Amino acid sequence: MLRQILLSPLLCTAILLLCTLLVPENAAAASETVRYSIVLSSAPGKNLKWQPQKSHLFEGRTVYVEQTTVKGSPWERLCLGFFSPRKDASAILKEVQQVYPGAWITEVETKNILSTIYSPTGPTAASSTLYATTSKLGKPITGNTSSLTEKQLDSLMLRAKTDFKNKRYSSAIRYLKALDAADEHKYSQEALELLGLARQRKGQKSHAVDIYEKYLKLYPESEGAPRVKQRLTGLLTASSAPRKKLKMSASGDIDGLEQTTFGSLYQVYRNNQVTASDTGSTTVLSQLFTLLDVSSLARSSNFDYNLQFTGDHVADFVDSGGDQFRFIETSVEFSYRKTGTSAKLGRQKLPISGILRRFDGVSAGYQFTPDFRLNVLAGFPVDLDNKTSINDHKTFYGFTFETGTFLKHWDMNLFYFNQKFDDLKDRTSIGTELRYLNNRTSVFSMIDYDLLYDEINLLQLYANHTLDQGLTLYLNGIMRKSPELATSNALIGLQETSLEELNKKLNLEQIYQLARDRTADTQTVTFGGSQPLSKKFQITGDITISHIDATPATPPDVLIPAGVPGTEEMGPDYYISAQLVGNSLLMKHDTGVLGIRYYQTEPSDTVSYIVNTIFPIGRKWRMNPRLQYDVRKQFDGRKQEKIRAMLKTDYRYLNKLRFDFEIGYDDTTVSNSAIDLDNSSLYFSLGYRWDF
Repeated sequence: MLRQILLSPLLCTAILLLCTLLVPENAAAASETVRYSIVLSSAPGKNLKWQPQKSHLFEGRTVYVEQTTVKGSPWERLCLGFFSPRKDASAILKEVQQVYPGAWITEVETKNILSTIYSPTGPTAASSTLYATTSKLGKPITGNTSSLTEKQLDSLMLRAKTDFKNKRYSSAIRYLKALDAADEHKYSQEALELLGLARQRKGQKSHAVDIYEKYLKLYPESEGAPRVKQRLTGLLTASSAPRKKLKMSASGDIDGLEQTTFGSLYQVYRNNQVTASDTGSTTVLSQLFTLLDVSSLARSSNFDYNLQFTGDHVADFVDSGGDQFRFIETSVEFSYRKTGTSAKLGRQKLPISGILRRFDGVSAGYQFTPDFRLNVLAGFPVDLDNKTSINDHKTFYGFTFETGTFLKHWDMNLFYFNQKFDDLKDRTSIGTELRYLNNRTSVFSMIDYDLLYDEINLLQLYANHTLDQGLTLYLNGIMRKSPELATSNALIGLQETSLEELNKKLNLEQIYQLARDRTADTQTVTFGGSQPLSKKFQITGDITISHIDATPATPPDVLIPAGVPGTEEMGPDYYISAQLVGNSLLMKHDTGVLGIRYYQTEPSDTVSYIVNTIFPIGRKWRMNPRLQYDVRKQFDGRKQEKIRAMLKTDYRYLNKLRFDFEIGYDDTTVSNSAIDLDNSSLYFSLGYRWDF
């Protein structure tokens, strides 16, 4: 590698000298006449008093003013020169746009140069005093050229999307920042938009605003521009819809109130009809699912206000009593912009991970620095199966401490929760999230430790590493209690519905022991990787091993007449999968997957063969046909064969409305020595999503 680094400049120099000798003089002279400059700013008028901003990018360059005509009116442009070839200007354009967001590249017209503010040979105008202190010429800026290969870019983007999908926003941000810092590449536009969204989801609104504005300046006519404009509107920094005009004071503070509302509506109808050889046809599913997500944001001179509502409803046409409405999130948030202080009231998500995910209550936070934030929380934990009513049996309070990046590659979050059930201690949890990220390696670890029971409730380690030749390996190991260890687990299998009622029969030690007996230990580990085979093909595979420990039975006695049965050990179960993925095989941007899966569990062994394809039809329409064949051999001698054919398609209209349709058909045969059974299933769904 060192030898290549030393030889490369020598080889380039030799080629350059050879080209100089071979190119005719007139051709060389012609090439020298084409020069480029970066237009920093422009304004109408004549003899304008330009005051260039300070930047190291301008050292060793000429800053000058040129005159031009726009629609018959005189204009002046502040320019940075001179560059030849054009790629030298392109190399620093992004950095220049951080100082002058509207900068662009143009060919130099010598006749239009009006005056020079500063040049490497010395100032030539009175206004050049801004640079008079420069005694040495800086080295020409060549830009932030990326050393990342195509495979490294693919790996970074894949990991960024995976972490974003799993709501690991801090890790996703670091991957996306690495992609944004690289020179122009195939993911530049997509990574920049996703970076802004990750910043927004993490609550870093000012960072998100800067990124969205940068995106719109770099890609104003792109397909994603309307989405970014809508998000920017949601952050109350731009207006893409008619709203009340704001009066701005001389200091730039907002003198009025700016407000906007946006969200999405998703509806889908699902139907599933099953036909069995012995019972005929039956409709087992017929329901309309509706999800509404609305945010209303307002901004005054010092404060931000956010009203959030998310809820869903299921209209069940098979079971008349199956209709269900759920509040998923309903909250109002106030934040003081200058200090980052905020308060949020209502049903909300926990800002970081841990066992507790959602609660009804209040949270308040203070931003010490852009990287350090303390949150105080209190309220009622929300069970995932009951999101409508408040669970007043359980109460909690806690603290979370969020940190930014330290030691270049690390960031960490800390949390503490104290939870009660009917005035009895339910769980007391302390834990941390720790992340590490560099260009090749990402590590995420988390521990949730219960101080009341002196046991680990959750321990997770995820690691991803990219080797040479694009080989990526990952490991995900989880040890946890199932369900999470808490005193309320003592109620599992009993007639009593509250700990207060149970405490009348049993003392605390007996209740704590019941809780331990009803809680199982589970272990899951996944190891996998992917390897590009060519520009079009890659192979992926993984293996997962899971195990659930047994739980002891509680024998009948006077206080618990029926007793509580225990559970048997399950596993180890094995899940193995491998797939070959191809891109752009029949048409541009299509995807084809050939996969095989093997499951070995306690009751059966299953092998699945999968063919999955995605075909883009234009830019807004996608088709996704899929075929799967399963063979399951159960340990009691029965054999099940299933063929599943499915077609999914989605169409996006005007970037705000998406239509989805899915239809699938299963044919299943179950055979043993006594009787053969056949059944089939026809499934379809039709829905839409409207972003407003």
